[in-house]
Amino acid sequence: MSPKRVKINESDSSEKSIAGEDIISDLPRNVIDCILGKMPIREAVRTSVLSKKWTLYYSTIPELVFDDQFCKELLNFAAAQKKICILHELERELKYQLDEIVTRFLMFHPGRIEKFKVCVPNFKSTRVPNINKWIRKLSQKNIKKLALGYKKQTVGHKLPPYFFSCLDLTYLKLRNFHFSPPQPEFKGFLYLDQLELFGVHFVNDCFESFLSSCPVLQRLVLHGCSGVHYFNISGSKLQRLFIKVDDDFKSISLENAPNLTDVSVTLDKVVIGLEGNPKFGLVNIVDGLSRVEMLRLNGRFLQLLAEPPVPPILSTSLDSLKIIELKGVNFMNFDEISAVVCLIRSASNLHELHIEASTVELNQEQVSGYLKLLNCTKFPLGKLHLVKLTNISSFVPEFEFIRFLLFSSPSLATMSIVDAPQLEPIEALGIARRLLRLRVPSAVSIDFSHKVS
Repeated sequence: MSPKRVKINESDSSEKSIAGEDIISDLPRNVIDCILGKMPIREAVRTSVLSKKWTLYYSTIPELVFDDQFCKELLNFAAAQKKICILHELERELKYQLDEIVTRFLMFHPGRIEKFKVCVPNFKSTRVPNINKWIRKLSQKNIKKLALGYKKQTVGHKLPPYFFSCLDLTYLKLRNFHFSPPQPEFKGFLYLDQLELFGVHFVNDCFESFLSSCPVLQRLVLHGCSGVHYFNISGSKLQRLFIKVDDDFKSISLENAPNLTDVSVTLDKVVIGLEGNPKFGLVNIVDGLSRVEMLRLNGRFLQLLAEPPVPPILSTSLDSLKIIELKGVNFMNFDEISAVVCLIRSASNLHELHIEASTVELNQEQVSGYLKLLNCTKFPLGKLHLVKLTNISSFVPEFEFIRFLLFSSPSLATMSIVDAPQLEPIEALGIARRLLRLRVPSAVSIDFSHKVS
């Protein structure tokens, strides 16, 4: 046998030895837990058949996620394995399985639970799984990341007092619960840095006191919450704020959150009766925006802020503001457009401007006349290099606004324009022709595209 052939055989033997070695099972237990925690629950349970050593590994994973995909798989199992095809019977079986599986995982979990997520499907009946039992167990497990929610908006589940004993929380997401911290026993979530609340009802005006009890909060999301009339946002650590409100509120104040860098405020409905409120107006709102780098607003909120007379530029400069996103802007509404112009002129370091139009033919002459008379050199947008306009129709005020931006922005490199999807091709062609007639600065590239509905 030649030396060369012997060498090849030794290599093959070594490769077979490595291939037969169970490297994963020899990993540290905390590493295995981390791997299983990143897998869907169903796949993690399946690892129990790998070997005797793996039989109960899945039962100690620190991250338990029972999400929409999990519920979908449960529903498919009930339909296929139990041959259930009647809708209300499927719902009853899904509810039973969800309650049984989640409860068993929690009750028999021997170790720590760092993350727990459950989203209860939109059951037609009022009976829901026993979430209170889960919350009680989690309060004993020093839970750090918790996401609980009902898809159904009318549930109105009041959180039990022991929910507020989860004092190690760093992340909390709730959907469609009633929120009432026990006073004076509750001292706050001292480690909570991310809070997301959807459809949560605050009982007895507890919003402000609760917010002040979260001293290290950095990110706050409030979407469709009720029981809050005065959104007095506070927090020295708060950096990112996202609010979507309905018509049942009276004011928004950002003065006590001086370190905000990312702010989004959306008004869901037109508010009647707040015009002229001294707590509104661009001048008042910008007091809390001195460090904001990204600002998102919608047209309805802009209209509310446009307390006449709107100044050509704010006395407080928004020097940190780099990106502005505006949705649902009506180019026929004089108040909205004057507020937009004032806002972007006040952001001396603005780099990007994104506007989605929602134009309703109403007051074309007044807005067009206002935009035509604007002095494009008096308050130049010296740092603006990217503009994106979407849902543009063929209204004159929209073109006057485009002209204003083109000749107010000496550093502008790209302007992207997407028309409204309901426009006919001939109307889109008309927009393209009008853009060509503009005397566009040579350094600016205009990208126009027709969006087919």
